[in-house]
Amino acid sequence: MTASMKIRTAEAIAVVIVIAIIIYGIVPLLVSTSPADMKSGDTYYIEGKITSELEKSNFSIFILNTGSTNVTVYYQGVAPAVGSYVLVKGTYTTIPLFSDLGILKASNVYYWLYIL
Repeated sequence: MTASMKIRTAEAIAVVIVIAIIIYGIVPLLVSTSPADMKSGDTYYIEGKITSELEKSNFSIFILNTGSTNVTVYYQGVAPAVGSYVLVKGTYTTIPLFSDLGILKASNVYYWLYIL
């Protein structure tokens, strides 16, 4: 293998890595739903940053800042720390008498290193 081929191979690998990093950063944006579009009883993905959290031995309740609003998330498990970026999959439920307010009951909470 010549020096020129080694350089081209290294460049190709670098390009693939950069593309993978960009895709990783935009996946949450591509799959998430705007909280304003969520309807009670449906399952959604949302992304954001955990701004506060209440954790007990077998569940967590946390506030997820999506950039446009805050969403309350209930999760049967330990959530990532406050300040973490997450992608959450869950079922949205409105609170009776307060149709503007709702809770996302999370089935999965994925820790995300960064979101573009």
